[in-house]
Formats: sequence, C-alpha cells, structure tokens
Amino acid sequence: MLEEIVKSLEKAVVSDIRVYDMKSKTPFYDYTIICSVNTARQGAAAVDYIRDDAEKLGLWVRGYNSSPDSGWFLVDLNEFVIHIFVGEERIRYNLDDMYAR
Repeated sequence: MLEEIVKSLEKAVVSDIRVYDMKSKTPFYDYTIICSVNTARQGAAAVDYIRDDAEKLGLWVRGYNSSPDSGWFLVDLNEFVIHIFVGEERIRYNLDDMYAR
C-alpha cells in the first residue's frame, strides 16, 4: 500500500518525497510521509488528489487539513500520515530532522 500512496503523491506533482517508518516508534500509525509543493494552490490540489486515490484504494481518510493560509497541509490515512509543505515552511518546521532520528 505504501508504494501506491507514493505513486499518488508523484501524480499529484509534489516533490522531495520522504518516507519515515514509524512502526517501532509509535503504535498509532505506520508511516510518516513528508513532501513539498511550490504553492498553496498545489498543496490543496494534492490533498484532494490523495484523498480521492486513498478512497479508491480502500483506505480510510481519517482527517485532513487543506487550509491554504498555513503553508502546511495534512492528510491522515490512519496507517499513513502525510505532511505537505509549501516552499520554505518545510525548513521552518524541520519535521524531517525529527522523524529521521
């Protein structure tokens, strides 16, 4: 299922996709996926695209945030938590460093 989620992100034209295996770190979900987009509009479109693909794959879309003002979009697919950052927001929050530990 992870491969299908990553393919969906690639089709949604996000960049710098990083997958972090969280199975040994938390009982709540299996993977954190972090990626980037250039604009808030692309982020909102990526969220919609991922939600649609997830439902087609039979995944439960537990929740999502697609507020274009924040620069940070989130999709919770229960087993997968996807963070989509606009521009420099990814560097600002530095989640990659936290999850890579």
